[in-house]
Amino acid sequence: MTPIDQIMQQDHERLDQLLEQSAQAVRQGAWQEAAQFLEAFRHGIVDGHMVVEEGTLFPAFELQEGSEDHPLTALLRKGHQDLRVFFEEMAEAIADQDAETFDDLLSTVQTILKQHDAKEETELYPYLASALADQGEAAGKRILDFEAEATS
Repeated sequence: MTPIDQIMQQDHERLDQLLEQSAQAVRQGAWQEAAQFLEAFRHGIVDGHMVVEEGTLFPAFELQEGSEDHPLTALLRKGHQDLRVFFEEMAEAIADQDAETFDDLLSTVQTILKQHDAKEETELYPYLASALADQGEAAGKRILDFEAEATS
């Protein structure tokens, strides 16, 4: 089985592609397509990726570190909350066919995601891959199953 750090990083890349496809559709004025790609992105990140992180990976990290309110996971959870709001605003911009607002939000979201993903990929995932007995295999399987369901 692939270690959790590799699975989660690959999921970041998959999600980034969906967000970029939504942005391309906005640039082309293909609003329905933009909405579909954005919803696939939102579903993948909020209902899949973040659920695994918040429900499994963050608690596992906190257990290993001996702190339920670890500064790293507190920061990452806050980032998730902020991103959820931006995703809703992006969907509203698409519904309003407002490319300028969408582009402004996209720029902000991409900046936040770049920093957020880097923190997870350099601090959280490698630690869990080595600290967890199964290298995070159970959590990784949940992500892979979610991806398979989303693409079928």
